[in-house]
Amino acid sequence: MRIHRSSMEKILDQQERDTIITNPKQPIRTLLRKIRYLLAEGKEKVKNLFRP
Repeated sequence: MRIHRSSMEKILDQQERDTIITNPKQPIRTLLRKIRYLLAEGKEKVKNLFRP
C-alpha cells in the first residue's frame, strides 16, 4: 500500500500500474522490456528507502 500526497498522484500511479506493455510482433523484446521496467521500478524503491 502506498501513501499518496494528492489525488492526482494516486491517479497517475494507478494509470502507470494499469499500463500493459505488449507488442505481439516482438514477444521476446516485450518480455525483456517488462523485466527491465520492473527492475528499474524496484531499484527506485530501494534507492528511496535509503535516501535521507
